[in-house]
Amino acid sequence: MEIEKIKAMLDAVKDTDIEEIWMEKDGQKTGFKRKDVGFTEESHPEPQPINAESNVNQEIKKEKISNLNSGNRQIKSPMVGTFSRSSSQGGKPLVEEGDFVGIGQKVCIIEAMKIMKEITSDAEGKITKVLVLESNPVEYGQPLFEVEPQIKAEDKEKNV
Repeated sequence: MEIEKIKAMLDAVKDTDIEEIWMEKDGQKTGFKRKDVGFTEESHPEPQPINAESNVNQEIKKEKISNLNSGNRQIKSPMVGTFSRSSSQGGKPLVEEGDFVGIGQKVCIIEAMKIMKEITSDAEGKITKVLVLESNPVEYGQPLFEVEPQIKAEDKEKNV
């Protein structure tokens, strides 16, 4: 086959989506296959970065900031792990929104590498908000609960 005919055949298919072409003439078989058979840019657009913070997370952050300004305290995670509200799978939560907790009271469990760590309250007052969903991962220092401090009767008298 002449070089000019081969070039003409290549030119004819270069701007098409034909992946392979074969031709036979006088017992001589010639073919071409595209080396970079793949996806076109149109079928797979350029990857875009994913916004790790969803609108829900942003709303939670705004709510946490406004609550901090209201004098509420937070019970934070002392470690990285998986959050559980009960001490047994499918069990009753250790604390609910509206419950009163004392300092040292067990409020949740965080599991890390099959080790269960009991998390206790470092604040005394009413649980106003559970900030983490069951079985969600938590980070070190991440707020778990919001607590409205309990004002004792003797403290009220001092302020009068």
